[in-house]
Amino acid sequence: MALRGAPALASRWLAALVVAAGLLGSGAAQAPGAAAQSAAPDVGVASRGAAGRGFLAPPEHGVWYQVFVRSFQDSDGDGVGDLPGLRSRLPYLAELGVTGLWLMPVHPSPSYHGYDVTDHYAVNPEYGTLDDLLGVLHDAHALGMRVILDLVPNHTSSQHPWFRAALAGDPAYRDRYVWSDDPPPWRGTFGGSAWHAADGAYYLGLFSPDMPDLNHADPAVEREVHDVAAFWLGLGFDGFRVDAIQHVVEGEGGVIANAPENYAWVARFQAHVDAVAPGAVVLGETWTDMPAIARYHTEAGLHAATDYPLYQDLVRALLTRSAADLAFGLAQAEAMYPPGAMRATFTSNHDQGRLATRLSVPRRDERRLALAAGLLLTLPGTPFLYYGEEVGMTDGPGTFDVGKRTPMPWEPVPGLGFTTGEPWTDPGEAAPGVTVAEQRRDPTSLWWCYRRMIALRRTHPALYRGATRVLDAGQRAVLALERDAGDERLFVVANLGARDLAVELPDVPEGAVDVLTGRAFDGTVPALTLLVLGTP
Repeated sequence: MALRGAPALASRWLAALVVAAGLLGSGAAQAPGAAAQSAAPDVGVASRGAAGRGFLAPPEHGVWYQVFVRSFQDSDGDGVGDLPGLRSRLPYLAELGVTGLWLMPVHPSPSYHGYDVTDHYAVNPEYGTLDDLLGVLHDAHALGMRVILDLVPNHTSSQHPWFRAALAGDPAYRDRYVWSDDPPPWRGTFGGSAWHAADGAYYLGLFSPDMPDLNHADPAVEREVHDVAAFWLGLGFDGFRVDAIQHVVEGEGGVIANAPENYAWVARFQAHVDAVAPGAVVLGETWTDMPAIARYHTEAGLHAATDYPLYQDLVRALLTRSAADLAFGLAQAEAMYPPGAMRATFTSNHDQGRLATRLSVPRRDERRLALAAGLLLTLPGTPFLYYGEEVGMTDGPGTFDVGKRTPMPWEPVPGLGFTTGEPWTDPGEAAPGVTVAEQRRDPTSLWWCYRRMIALRRTHPALYRGATRVLDAGQRAVLALERDAGDERLFVVANLGARDLAVELPDVPEGAVDVLTGRAFDGTVPALTLLVLGTP
């Protein structure tokens, strides 16, 4: 976050308006030294409309794609993915069927991952400029894709000007962090003490000593977070994925997650976004249990939550070849989540091991990867694909989370088509056939499976907005669901087992056919196969 007070905020707005004006029309004034933009994208403050920004469908009805800019596409050969590179690949994402992008942090940061931000109003110079970011926004909107940014309100970088001022003894900035002379025994999110010594006292850093927690009891902090949100919404972005949303405000007695004070903070932030940009997305990283997630919707009015319980149940079902826990979790979610709550579903992300790695013991299992794609895109919720998931990208070399965030495998060439230089981290060797170029040429590939399933989901209301009822198929390895949108009813039947299974589903009407293949349903579900049944 910028830490320069109201004059600095005003100057930031002015600079952004100048950039936006330069993009909105040829011949408009530009900031001194600003690069000319060849196109004239319709972006910026002046284009910020009412809810939906002209999109035909609400965000929860689409299919989203999570992008780590550093690893997606390098445009200049320095080995680091960048915004011009991402912009060049947007037509590819449109071809896949994506309707929304979540950009992991694009702000200046001393780390590779970017979650320790030093200035929330700026763009990481390794990735490009504000002009470049607005270019991505323009092209994405032109292709029918929303764009949300990662927002990190829980903490800043230890190199942030606020924290440096706090260490230097400035009382106003010291109040913007959480300090203790005699710290209580709070445990950090990765184990060990959440408190870190500095300047004769201790500061709270739940995630790392490099990420000091902000003190949201200080009104200046909350105002700044609201100003940051208004700034990017004003430029036309479609909302935020809010990092570590359950940890933003601590409660009494060392409650570091889902404290009552935190629900109140979420409610105020959601209300602020709704006031600034009705219809914008607020997606919380709710890495917690289902009752707590449901409360963020019912008590705090949170628009969208990340469905970690479903992720855990889905991956467990694929690994164990049993649908029992997944069926129970889906029924529980249908009962607990309020109508209209957007639930982000996923099979991998930047914090979890890639699914292709987990399903590749002792060897790569293409059929289960295809089944996972089918489940993700037919279950309730709003699917989020982690970049590379569409080709079954595996974890690469690297310690901790680096291996989950390696460069995208575009082509079977040195640098993988990601860069002409030396990649910022070792991507490892792409397995034969596990690149975009190879899979696009093979109509039986996982990439084509994703493309077909995305198209199926986007054309069937029962899949993107239908209510869900769990059915008893009489087989532990078989998941059976009714998806009913009122004007359309479909049945999703998936066999997670290794052999064909006969099922009894009296709710499925006679004459039902698999809409994926056109074949009549005969009561048998082949091994590792998903059927979507409807009536002709």
